[in-house]
Formats: sequence, C-alpha cells, structure tokens
Amino acid sequence: MEDFKDRLKLQLKEIDGLINKSNKTLSRLEGLPDVKILTSKSNGCHQYYFLDKESGQRKYAKKEEITILKKLAQRDYEKVINKKLCANRKYLEKFINHYDVESINNFYNKMSKARQKLVVPLIETDELYIERWKSLSYTPMPIIDDTEFYSNNGVRVRSKSELIIANLLEQYGVPYKYEMPLALDGIGIVRPDFITLNVRLRSEYVWEHLGMMDNEDYANKNVAKINSYTQNGYIPGKNMIISFESSRCPISSQNIKAIIESYLL
Repeated sequence: MEDFKDRLKLQLKEIDGLINKSNKTLSRLEGLPDVKILTSKSNGCHQYYFLDKESGQRKYAKKEEITILKKLAQRDYEKVINKKLCANRKYLEKFINHYDVESINNFYNKMSKARQKLVVPLIETDELYIERWKSLSYTPMPIIDDTEFYSNNGVRVRSKSELIIANLLEQYGVPYKYEMPLALDGIGIVRPDFITLNVRLRSEYVWEHLGMMDNEDYANKNVAKINSYTQNGYIPGKNMIISFESSRCPISSQNIKAIIESYLL
C-alpha cells in the first residue's frame, strides 16, 4: 500500500504558498470601497454596476472605471479563495497528523514468525510480492556469441552497456527480468532488454536500451519497435524506460542511476 504522506505534505506546502500569495494581494487591495459588483448583458455586451451594500443603490460603472472594477473583483475573488484555502489547509493538516499508512504496512512484519504462519496478510509484503513476481518462469533467449558478460548476481547479458544497467539495477535492489518475452499486437513476441519492477508502486516498467543510434538501419528499426510499444499501451515515462547511446555518446552510469532513482525506487 503506497504511502502518500510526503505528497500530502507537498500539497500542504503548496497551499501555504498560495495563502501567502493571496494575503499579499489582499493587503494591497485594502481600503477599497465596500461595494459589490453586479453584472448584466445587453446586446451581447457585458455591463457592470456598483451596488452600495448599505443603501442598496445601484450605480452604472463607466468604461473609465474599469481599473477600480478589476480591483474590486480581484478583492472579492481573493477573499473567497483565501477562505477556501485556509479551510483546506486546516483539514489537510489534521488529516496528515492522523494519517499512518506505514503502521498498516508494518503490522504484519512486526508479528512473531509463529503468528505470521497463522495469518494471510491483507497487504502482501514486499518480500512476498517480489517472490511472486519473480516466480513467473520463462526460457531465456540463447546467447550464441563468445562474449561473456555476467552481472554481479550472475545474470548473463549481451553487451557492456546492458551489464552496466544490470549491475546498477542490482546495486539499487531493483528486481528485473532480462529479455523476458512480451507479446505486442502488430509485431508479435518481443524481448525487452529488461522488465523492471518498482516495488513501492507495485508497477512494471519495460526498459529498452538503444545502443547504436548512429546506425541508420538500427535507429529506423527501433523507432518502429518503440511505436509498436506505444500502440500497445507502453508509454515512455509512464510504464516504459528508454535509454540511448551512440559511438560518440556512450552510455553514462550517472544517467542510468538518475533513471533508476526517478522511476524505479
């Protein structure tokens, strides 16, 4: 179960910024007449009136009074929005103070091993989830050349670039499957370089590394392949990761780390 507390705190911070901004605007608009703006429409044109709240008298607003009209309208708008923001801030702060998803997630883990054997957790633990995700077996695609690139965990890959990615995934503790078959409508079975798992979000990301982008035939072939991914619902940045390199711009470990930290942790 995802913990949204940090995101809620960011929302609270955003509300605080808006309240501060609104307060400054209201401060600049102090001292305006205590009148209300009325509107009507005549011959397709908007008309404005000042309504004196005490006497109830209505006065037509002339074109040269548009500046004061705008200030009054802005003041009235800011008052309403400021009130709503303050109310939302109060409710949100109270909610955050009582919000504790972590205790739900951790309750099973804190139980004794003996008691855990008697209970089926409502929320699957990360360990059980990863184990189940990894349990889906598949036959790896054979590597028939003489190159031998093995990751730190013993996974054989096809290139030095894929070795860098695999080792960094393992370093960060990100579960992955190398060249697992995936069916795409319109193209058939493909084998993404990696299918990775964001454990926190319980979501998969297909990761394709395109390593020869200065080769025209290779680039065209893979553009078509990426288009097929998109047509099958794999959207870069949403549930798909694409990394690139060429002979002049080789793979960067720092960039791969940034991708992992942004999407998979």
